[in-house]
Amino acid sequence: MAQQPTGRAARRPRTGRRKRAAAAPRTPARAAPRAAGDLERAVDEALPAATRAYRWFHRHPELSGAEVETARQLAAELRVLGLEVHEGIGGHGVVALLRGGGGAGPVVLVRADMDALPIEEATGLPYASGNPGVMHACGHDVHMACGLGAMRVLMARRGQLPGTVLFVGQPAEETDTGARDVLADRAFKRILARIGKPRVALALHDAADLPAGSVSLLPGYAYANTDTVDITVYGIGGHAARPHLACDPIVLGAEIVLSLQTIISRRLPAGERAVVTIGQFSAGHKHNVIPDQATLGITVRSYQEATRRRLLDEIERVALGVARAHGAPREPHVAVNENHTPASYNDPAWTARLEELFSAALGPGKVERHEPSLGGEDFGRYAAELGIPGVMWKLGAVDPRRLAAAARPADLPGLHSARFAPAPRPTLRTGILTLALAVEDALRQGP
Repeated sequence: MAQQPTGRAARRPRTGRRKRAAAAPRTPARAAPRAAGDLERAVDEALPAATRAYRWFHRHPELSGAEVETARQLAAELRVLGLEVHEGIGGHGVVALLRGGGGAGPVVLVRADMDALPIEEATGLPYASGNPGVMHACGHDVHMACGLGAMRVLMARRGQLPGTVLFVGQPAEETDTGARDVLADRAFKRILARIGKPRVALALHDAADLPAGSVSLLPGYAYANTDTVDITVYGIGGHAARPHLACDPIVLGAEIVLSLQTIISRRLPAGERAVVTIGQFSAGHKHNVIPDQATLGITVRSYQEATRRRLLDEIERVALGVARAHGAPREPHVAVNENHTPASYNDPAWTARLEELFSAALGPGKVERHEPSLGGEDFGRYAAELGIPGVMWKLGAVDPRRLAAAARPADLPGLHSARFAPAPRPTLRTGILTLALAVEDALRQGP
């Protein structure tokens, strides 16, 4: 059972479930020193509760699609703040609405993912996972705590804010199904119909190679399209001593593996970023038996949709060509998993705006640029499906002293490591500050 909320107020009663074009932002003006100081004081006041929430989430991780207690705790925390809360969105998702008291204005979407990973924690932290074999090793506990902290800050300042903040606690990010299920949920669609289309979607993701107290942004593609492809190659089984009487699917599969390596180097323009990796090759059960089929498991990463289609078409062409060349008894079965995750694209104008705002708030040398990743992140689906700009920035999570002492960042525990342990205070403070700053600025831009 979930613990009581970390805020002071009593639990509020549960609410029932229940198009505006996105405009490019104007050139930002730097916040007045007094306003910036007020915001930072509000962040410091929100930090203790956010830290307690972070420790609770870290101690109670749950796998994708099973975020029952996580959702209950997150919803309770949001109700303590006085927000309108909806549960059971897209599975165990939690949606909360913060309505500003400063008059009509735009809607800003803030997303924080909730699920953990099937990893046995080895950090030795006093608040380490109490769920054997499950760990918040990707920082989703940080994301939720930063989101809660930012909502606490914004709620304290709501009288001067126009518009509405749409907070989405999203399940199942690690399986690339959470954003899809939230967006498809009828209750979520009713909420959007009532409050209007968001003008921008915002999120952060902790980084294991960036010092706590800093952030990093990248305009354009930040994360890749992710596809998985399964190929079944059919042959003719037989005795290993008489391969001439068989059609060996292992040989066919091996040739397919090698031929697929030429797609990136010979079928795409030089400099195009993409990946075709065979992560699984299965066939046979005995040393002296040629099996009658083999299976390949492939991951495909790209940025542009045209490149994605080209890669998938080339994979099928290669598989069919090899099978025909070897006289296979039937064509291979090539199945593209329908759970495709679209690339995450950081709108350049909004990214430039946040870069300037964050630089003014954090100080010199605290805002960096990073390389695009071929990893997947389903946050991009909100912008793609809602037709709005989106920005996700990286949040430094490593103790600067540890990072400076390491021979190279790769020597430190990375995301999805059993030893990954963010530096809580500077990580959470910077996350809350940048989230609150980004949301306030987006709300003040008007419809």
